[in-house]
Amino acid sequence: MGAEVLKVEDPGMGDYARVAPPHIGPVSAFFHVMNRGKRSVVIDLKKDEGRGLLLRLVRDVDIVFEQFRPGVLDRLGLTYEALRQARPDIILCSLSGYGQDGPLAAKAGHDINYQALAGTLWLGGLENQRPPVPAIPFADLCGSLHAVSAIVAALLQRERTGEGAWLDLAMADCIAAVAAPSVAGWTQDGQDAPGRGEGVLNGGIAQYDTYETKDGGYLAVGALEPKFFALFAGLAGHPEWMEVPPVPGPHQASLRASVRRVVADKTRDEWVELLEGVDCCVSPVLNPAEAARHPQFAARSLARVAGESSGPGCWVDSPLGPEVEGPAPTQGQHTDEVLKEWGFTPEDVADLRARGVVG
Repeated sequence: MGAEVLKVEDPGMGDYARVAPPHIGPVSAFFHVMNRGKRSVVIDLKKDEGRGLLLRLVRDVDIVFEQFRPGVLDRLGLTYEALRQARPDIILCSLSGYGQDGPLAAKAGHDINYQALAGTLWLGGLENQRPPVPAIPFADLCGSLHAVSAIVAALLQRERTGEGAWLDLAMADCIAAVAAPSVAGWTQDGQDAPGRGEGVLNGGIAQYDTYETKDGGYLAVGALEPKFFALFAGLAGHPEWMEVPPVPGPHQASLRASVRRVVADKTRDEWVELLEGVDCCVSPVLNPAEAARHPQFAARSLARVAGESSGPGCWVDSPLGPEVEGPAPTQGQHTDEVLKEWGFTPEDVADLRARGVVG
């Protein structure tokens, strides 16, 4: 969205995501995609001079984002009040697992824990089966997107009032809130509440499910509305499928079995060819490389490729702004450059580095 992002790292390992496999060139693919175009400085915030450097930086920035556990900023002497003394209208966004208060505030956690607490991990499973591990860290991502929304709103408020803000966000809160429309049905009293795998959107109806093709591929059928399912049923040569209403229940078993047999008669590409020009909410299930190279994302200028030609990494970029330029930074790559912008001489930087304040 056009922000200039300065990543402050510790003088030890720094961001460990940088080395997690698989890699694009010298760095983690995950780290590359998440950190392209940022600048990295190494500051030891456990040293008084390091904290002083950060507070000096705060004078010239709009937003401070931190993802420590609650209490860490206090122990470092970098409280919201301390940041406000450096810049009265600063916006501090704190994104943690469980928020700044509550019985779990001090506990550690990861995406799977936040989803477990929010009930969304349960939603993905089937009756009498263990909940599957999500392929995407949805709680982490919901937290980051909520942070963007809150920060943009705080910037607008500051434009109107001149006041900054401290934004307290929890990843557990964010994923629970996103799931609210789905969770509401499971938390009502009475016999109408569906069980695991029995809802309209989580496996309870044949009109909204995945089916294996002849070659081991898959189709995603999302034909919830009768007009779409009618087109698919006609294309498949089974208009009698329309006799089954798109609501959960025992009547879905025979329809699902019939759709499964029909889809398995053709390869995924044969279905893609057959579905060309038919607007019925049925799509091939693409793997990540196929998705990143799909012409739809290319037409939207969101397809990205990076790395060696023998095995480039590819992905679909964010639609929220222009393409981010530049690679992901190495740890402390821009320390000297940034300190020079703050008015430090090369001799000053050398002295700070010799004393371990910066890296």
